[in-house]
Amino acid sequence: MELIRKPSAIAAGPPGDGPPPGRSRPARTRRLFVRTVLALAAGAAMIVAMALPAGAAPAGYSVLGTDVSNHDGAIDWSGVAAKGVKFGWAKATEGLDFVDPQYGANYRGAKSNGVYIGAYAFGRPDKGAGTGKAQADYLVDHAQYVNDGKTLPLQLDIEWPWWTTAAPIYPCYGLSSGQMVQWIRDFVNEVKARTGREAAIYTNPNWWNQCTGSNTSFAANPLETSNYSGSPGALPAGWSRFTAWQYQGSSSTIPGSPTAFNGTSSDLAAFAGGGDLGVLEFYLSDSQTSSVATRPVISYGQSPMVPISGDWDGDGKDTVSTYDPTTGKFFISNDPVTGLAQYTFVYGNPGAVPLVGDWDGDGKDNIGVQMGNGFYMRTSPVTLATETTVSLAYGDAGMVPISGDWNGDGKDSVSAYDPTTGKFFISNDPVTGLAQYTFVYGNPGAVPLVGDWDGDGKDNIGVQMGNGFYMRTSPVTSATETTMSIGYGNGSGELPVIGDWDGDGKDSQGIAR
Repeated sequence: MELIRKPSAIAAGPPGDGPPPGRSRPARTRRLFVRTVLALAAGAAMIVAMALPAGAAPAGYSVLGTDVSNHDGAIDWSGVAAKGVKFGWAKATEGLDFVDPQYGANYRGAKSNGVYIGAYAFGRPDKGAGTGKAQADYLVDHAQYVNDGKTLPLQLDIEWPWWTTAAPIYPCYGLSSGQMVQWIRDFVNEVKARTGREAAIYTNPNWWNQCTGSNTSFAANPLETSNYSGSPGALPAGWSRFTAWQYQGSSSTIPGSPTAFNGTSSDLAAFAGGGDLGVLEFYLSDSQTSSVATRPVISYGQSPMVPISGDWDGDGKDTVSTYDPTTGKFFISNDPVTGLAQYTFVYGNPGAVPLVGDWDGDGKDNIGVQMGNGFYMRTSPVTLATETTVSLAYGDAGMVPISGDWNGDGKDSVSAYDPTTGKFFISNDPVTGLAQYTFVYGNPGAVPLVGDWDGDGKDNIGVQMGNGFYMRTSPVTSATETTMSIGYGNGSGELPVIGDWDGDGKDSQGIAR
């Protein structure tokens, strides 16, 4: 599945074994490795070359799949599905510094054409912080796995180093068998902790048995094995059954490396299901008067994540993102279709209340948190790992933080809402946060909203009560109250999210459920 970047760097397998089966294949030669089988018959030696026709599923296996990466270029997933492909894994990451540029397109393309898809990381035990945990986190952060019944478990691709045949990296990345087992254990344990599911493992017996000392302790992890000889052959130590079999290299009418599922279509659906972890689904409307979603539903994040939205790149359009209060981690997305996270980072303490605003007037939103009565606003762009912060104390603990550009100067300032009284405290002072305007709007216990409802460049407030969205159209500087309202959602177990989804300058409603 994993196609090497330099065709000259192909790694040889054990003596007499031929090129090792696996994802490490020349990106341009696209040749199918054909093994020869020696048979003795009637006292004479006979050499039989075995190969499967391009794209043909092996006898006895009816569910066809494929493994893909950026080396396969842009893929026509509608055409792939038309050829009978039902599932696949797509490369998402390698080590700690490579994200496959085709992953997002492959993820979206497969799902939109009814193909079950999963993400894999090409493991690099020679890189990173010494354990597999960091590389597992890198995969989870970029793959944005959701347990929606359409997504396969995340997968570790662990096999021959694709770029060298030289010791000590080749063949076991310079690790002893004990160190390699621990590295793999750290990886799969972290995937299980982050996603609730066992990580799949892609490997082959020649590499596995040599580099793990024929370790047998990973039988709980679904196995994708590779063997191009016409049968699955012997499995790596520890497995008595495989989930998928990569039976052919990248030389077929199907993009990537053809793979067969070991079971029926119903078995595949059950494998993709894996239980419900509470996937968040976003229903967004471009119209303040539409009571139904006008945009495609986005599945992104999972409970207990909190939905947020922001214009992270300054293009005038907001995209949905999430915050995980159990870890204090933000998952920031610029993808308005799938919400795949481009940037992830921890900010503040677990249990903090998230907020979003353009604190410096550069046209790009940033994040912040409220902890107690302290507001902390991250001023370094979401694209940077560097963290810079401004802070101020405002309001009382128990108040709900909000932020908005109340005067149209291009900079958001923090304000607060008291759910016990239904009172808003609006501030234009970015230093002290002293409230210039206060008023009650809606009923106590309502959920506060902020948006520019009329496109005048100034934010206003609103509330969600049940399935009703109420948007205050009179300026916050005015004691007069004018309102527009709409019924949206069903009001049960839903979280509101507000944003300018189409870039028309006006915010509109959405919900996550």
